[in-house]
Amino acid sequence: MTASEVHIVDTRDEPLTGAMMVVGFPTHGLVGSVAASYLVHSLDMTLVAYMTSEKFPPTVIMEEGIVSAPVRFYASKIVCGVDRSCDQLLVVLSDIQPPVSMLNTIGRALLDWAEAKGIQLIVAVEGQPIEGEARGDARVVAMANRAATSLLEKYRFDAASGVVTGLAGGLLLGAIARTIPVLCLVAQAHKDYPDARAAAKVIETINPLVPLLVLDTKPLRDKARQIESEVRKTLQQTRESIASMRNAEPEGPGEMYR
Repeated sequence: MTASEVHIVDTRDEPLTGAMMVVGFPTHGLVGSVAASYLVHSLDMTLVAYMTSEKFPPTVIMEEGIVSAPVRFYASKIVCGVDRSCDQLLVVLSDIQPPVSMLNTIGRALLDWAEAKGIQLIVAVEGQPIEGEARGDARVVAMANRAATSLLEKYRFDAASGVVTGLAGGLLLGAIARTIPVLCLVAQAHKDYPDARAAAKVIETINPLVPLLVLDTKPLRDKARQIESEVRKTLQQTRESIASMRNAEPEGPGEMYR
């Protein structure tokens, strides 16, 4: 599959030169999706592009009755300080999990588009599944291509060694020989349900990269407690339902039909 089989369609001619692009695709704990969605809504971002491919599942997203593509690009307003430095955030939000065979191609398409738009830095968000209940804040570690290695020390990211798969892995693979900086933030996340607490920690880790933008994670952390409570209740009800089904007397045909 070639990058030409993935199309990014611009819907608005927004100035994006120097912006930072955060990429959030479904991953363990849906950390990337939750973080990206929260940024889009909390910063009141504007839709500027979307991605299409014949290889995508036949899925559309409804937003207030309007059909949208499942992979969308949103841009924040440009915020400038008194020293004339400016920050802008671009978020790529996906509501689908593309086939694994497409991830390298999508990564290359995102890199090509970002370079053409003059994007300054790409940050991919990935989740690392953990067993049991997490205590305290999730640990967030960072990996980078050579063009972004200086950021690891500058912002005191916890540098990691290991393997990154998924869309983040495809992005880093495609960026090995490129000059555009690409950073991957990997957060520990619950493997069984959306981990909003881990997403909040990721956003807080991103915040120093765009200090002029106000990324308040308190509402997300408040929501995390609600999500965790609801999911625990649902999981417990599911376990009890399964247990009662196993213990119930079977009904229907006799043994010869089983």
